[in-house]
Amino acid sequence: MTMTEATTEAAAEKDSPASSSTGSASNPAPSGPKALFYAWFEKFSGKRHALIGAALTRILLGAAGLYFYLRDYSDRSFLWGPEAVWPWQNFIDADDEAFSLYALSKSETWFQVVFHAGAVAALLFMLGWKTRVMTVVHYVFLWSLQQRNPLLLDGGDNATVIVLVFILFVDCGSRFSLDARARRRKKPARTSPASGSMRYRIGSLLHHAGLLAVILQVCTIYLVSGMYKVQGDRWQNGTALYYILRGAEFGWPGVNHFLYEHATLVVAMTYGTVFFQLGFSFLLLKRGLRPFAVACGVLLHLGIAIHMAGLITFSLTMIALELVIMGDEHYRRLAGAARALAAKFGGRLPTTHAD
Repeated sequence: MTMTEATTEAAAEKDSPASSSTGSASNPAPSGPKALFYAWFEKFSGKRHALIGAALTRILLGAAGLYFYLRDYSDRSFLWGPEAVWPWQNFIDADDEAFSLYALSKSETWFQVVFHAGAVAALLFMLGWKTRVMTVVHYVFLWSLQQRNPLLLDGGDNATVIVLVFILFVDCGSRFSLDARARRRKKPARTSPASGSMRYRIGSLLHHAGLLAVILQVCTIYLVSGMYKVQGDRWQNGTALYYILRGAEFGWPGVNHFLYEHATLVVAMTYGTVFFQLGFSFLLLKRGLRPFAVACGVLLHLGIAIHMAGLITFSLTMIALELVIMGDEHYRRLAGAARALAAKFGGRLPTTHAD
């Protein structure tokens, strides 16, 4: 008898007339730590949750990686090549040097091959082709590029290389991917893997462990950032965003002044940022508040991407990581609301496949 059959049989016995008439003394309902463990195991091994969010995270992480390559494509040799602005000898002799494919040869041809192969790997990872394999390949190429010139990084790189390790265990290719499309064409009558098999259950547990690790990473980033902010005088007196928006390195000339000219708005946004980052982890404890927390996080990083134009990859990375927090039911409700709104105005949104 499988665990699913045992759970079904126990539920049937509990709801049967005989069990109701004799009372809990003759046939008590399963309880205690052992029953709780079996229920937990069945929930997280029999079905994989947050598949839509995991797929969206994969797409945005891949897009951020591809943008990293395309952003500097015309100046790639000057920024990343053997004769780049960061000298080759400094790159090789760095005390904290880690493995990099670009360190294997000083040849310009080798650099061009590795650079373009990395861009292709980012694209295939974003599209979800051989997703688990391409996760590893994309990680190796992206890590190698970041090591070549650490002066060009913006903070999102650290989060990316950490969570890509966790993403390897997440089933992020079962939705909106070439892998999912290939499975539908190959097995049209089969909608999902055998959930009772041990292989599927182990994969599900690893999937949920990877999701939890990504969420904990996001919470850690927000909590540490918020704790650092509360120690700063300018964050305490509400003027920090004024100086950030006036910065020439990341600012957007001609746009940021619309914000920093309004003192009350700047103070409110400064304090709001600190309170949100400190309270983000606590908002996730209540399931109903998770969409609100994710929406606030997305708006925060969209604002960073718009008003601090040099931090686009950082903003994309953080938005991508936050999307795994909402469950599939949240995204289905959002899709239903969007379709209803589109139908109201005479449009129509396509429906997505379950797989």
